[in-house]
Amino acid sequence: MESDLLFFACVIPSIMLYGVAKSGLGGSMSLISIPLMTVVMSLSQALAIILPILILSDIVAVYKFRKQFDPETVKLLVLGGFVGVVIGSLTYTYFSEELLKALIGVMGFLFTAHYFIFKTKKIIPLKKSFIKGGISSVLAGFSSFCAHAGGTPTSIYLLPLRLKKETYVGTRVVFFMFLNLIKLPFYVSLSLLDIESLKQSAIFFPASLLGIFVGYQILKKVEEKLFYNVIYTLILISSSTLIFNFLSKL
Repeated sequence: MESDLLFFACVIPSIMLYGVAKSGLGGSMSLISIPLMTVVMSLSQALAIILPILILSDIVAVYKFRKQFDPETVKLLVLGGFVGVVIGSLTYTYFSEELLKALIGVMGFLFTAHYFIFKTKKIIPLKKSFIKGGISSVLAGFSSFCAHAGGTPTSIYLLPLRLKKETYVGTRVVFFMFLNLIKLPFYVSLSLLDIESLKQSAIFFPASLLGIFVGYQILKKVEEKLFYNVIYTLILISSSTLIFNFLSKL
């Protein structure tokens, strides 16, 4: 009984965080989901359970934001994301989860620290960049394949563009819908998915829907400036946590 309670206590909040991420709030907070799930299962099992849930959640989120995304940016991100997924599939067995998350943590920490140190009252949006967008999306595809953790690299490119909050969220969810669909055949080819993992995905999918609903309700009530400050703060906190966890195991 205790082991069952621990299992659900670790898995349900993890799935809910991914749902909240699909609404655009606290995307980088879902970085703690995989480590939390690996308390009660292997990394490969956690990845397998989450992917179908992400794809179904993507469909729900994309429907909500179907008219609020930047098509040009999505095309660039999907192209780089595809390259990152291919790289991830070829090198999956060579990277430990801890090292990958530590690298993502360093990236996110430097990015958000720079924002808080140098931000001014008047923030000038950066122009779109094929090079920056390409690099960020390749990293997003790679880290998403290996640990479902592509949110921070994506935010590093999207946040400085200062899109409207709905357009920012819509662009993210459309990109990740394509990215997760791209990952699916590679997961199958690596035998990460099986009937048992699909059953567990179906059981826990409602938790993701609840997370999407909660996040979407909050999003409607948050003003633009506060929205960006909250996202940057959540990335800073989660990135610092990843770095600390990695250093504590050395």
